[in-house]
Amino acid sequence: MKKSLFLDICRENYLALMKMLEQTIILCPNELWADKSNQPQFWQEIYHTLFYLDFYFGNNWKKKPERFDVEENLGEVPETILSKEDLLSYLEEMREKCIDVLSNVTTNELQGKNSYFWTGSTLSHKLVYNIRHSQHHVGKINLLLSTNGIEAAKWVIDPKKK
Repeated sequence: MKKSLFLDICRENYLALMKMLEQTIILCPNELWADKSNQPQFWQEIYHTLFYLDFYFGNNWKKKPERFDVEENLGEVPETILSKEDLLSYLEEMREKCIDVLSNVTTNELQGKNSYFWTGSTLSHKLVYNIRHSQHHVGKINLLLSTNGIEAAKWVIDPKKK
């Protein structure tokens, strides 16, 4: 497969899942956002997803993103609650980071050794792993919406469409 085709497929899938994630943030009513009867809380699942998008777009698995001083572990109950605005802003940063990373990667980097060893042997593997991990959490977030009687985010095929 040609590098440009692979990167176009990745870009389209990343931007589609980010659009779905944005929909979930917008659709979530305030009373569900930080409802502690849901563990993890709605906002926390979104933060975890964004945190790991950020982490896997990085190039050093020993350096975790420091955008917020909030634990990303879904098993923890953080004291700080991030707002919709905080997470929409973080989401926009991840869109920009995604485009930047995918626009600047070389063929050698795509095929080269991946230091995030648990995601596969190459950067190409890590990019696909990141999509799978993120979409998994978008699905969990959609399930939380629908089990609370709220229409889930629509599946996005073309992220350029309104």
